[in-house]
Amino acid sequence: MVRRRIHRRPRVCVVSLGCAKNLADSEAMLGQVIAAEPTALVCAEPQDADVVVINTCGFLGAARDEADETLDAVERLQAEGHVVRIVAVGCYPQLWGEQVLKRHPGLYAVMGVDAMYQKAFWEGLLKQVPPPGVERPVDLDAMRAFEAPRLLSGSASYAYLKIADGCSQRCTYCTIPRIKGPRISRSAEVILREAEQLVQAGATELILVSQNTSAYGMDLTPEHRPQLAALLRELDQLPGVRILRVLYLYPTLVTQELLEVIGGSRHIAHYVDIPFQHTDPVVLRAMGRPWVAGSAVRLVNRVRRIIPDAGIRSTFIVGFPGETEEQFQCLLADLRVLRLDHASAFAYSREALAVSSRFPDQVHGSTKGRRLREFMEVQQEISSSINEVRYLNRDVEIIVDGATRSGIYGRTLLDAPDVDNALMVRTGHKMHPAPGDICRARITAVGPYDLDGILL
Repeated sequence: MVRRRIHRRPRVCVVSLGCAKNLADSEAMLGQVIAAEPTALVCAEPQDADVVVINTCGFLGAARDEADETLDAVERLQAEGHVVRIVAVGCYPQLWGEQVLKRHPGLYAVMGVDAMYQKAFWEGLLKQVPPPGVERPVDLDAMRAFEAPRLLSGSASYAYLKIADGCSQRCTYCTIPRIKGPRISRSAEVILREAEQLVQAGATELILVSQNTSAYGMDLTPEHRPQLAALLRELDQLPGVRILRVLYLYPTLVTQELLEVIGGSRHIAHYVDIPFQHTDPVVLRAMGRPWVAGSAVRLVNRVRRIIPDAGIRSTFIVGFPGETEEQFQCLLADLRVLRLDHASAFAYSREALAVSSRFPDQVHGSTKGRRLREFMEVQQEISSSINEVRYLNRDVEIIVDGATRSGIYGRTLLDAPDVDNALMVRTGHKMHPAPGDICRARITAVGPYDLDGILL
């Protein structure tokens, strides 16, 4: 029998799919719910909750499939009487709302990417008769000034700090501008206040994210000048902050000023994440990306000149429409020259709403798969070599993300969570450091993605 009423002490679960930016939004939605109902219980698993909110990704077909599968699973729980209300929000409903409603007609509410700003909805969600799930328009000023309590859902060691939303670039493979709209930077004052709250909540590391972090503030001034360097200077002075990390820097906006701020700060990790996507000028031009020959090598050399100990990450796409075997082999050759600490690649995904879906010479799926394997084999060799030189038999500072029976796990200061080196540390009979602590370990073994060490 399906339970129709919410518990007197309501229980809520938020399932966040997709990227780190989605996770920051999910925590803001959950924070608003709990601020309105302080006695509510936050559940890690949907089957334990009265209300389940699923913040979806819609960037790729695979992400939309994952959202449907997640909604199907929670709907089965609802049919068994475990869940009263299901809410779907985010990128998937933004452009595919009719599809969501057709497949999941029993949802309590469906909202797009402006869901986070619907304060009245979140404040009433756990009440017996909450307001209807109608998404109200939000103007630019309200988005820039928006503040909401965050309820951190992950490790105490880090929190994502979203500084802007949307994107004004026009990469031909990407649907984000269609889903999210143009870039909207949050005001510096709002960002600083949220950063202060995250530090007070116990976050050791703040990770700045947006679709194009290096373009932060270009929409805030008549001159359209990036304001990221100025924002970082202010965050670097924030009392209590221990580590700052910046993700997703657009190649043409990685200026000398920005690199000097990162390299000369007190708290910013010497970590530079620049998604190049490719190195061949013809492919880059077709992608709508900066396409000057040799620009990736010159930029990486500049990073290393200004920040000699920098850890550098990038992402690439293989199998883009029209990519020839010769162009792919040139990419591999450039990869060996770049010698990036970390690089990931994705096989091109043909999305109907992306301009590139209509390009001729689409690359066959088997060819894309083979190129992806070859790319990762080359990068694994590079990463293993770099890890051996940089870390093996050396003592390094690490950020603790969690504990196991035999020790702790975490990262070096040059590694971002989930995407870079994972570090397992044996503690022996020593007391386990807590998540968020910074301690030292001697690295005893290295691979392309994993490090092992002993706590000092």
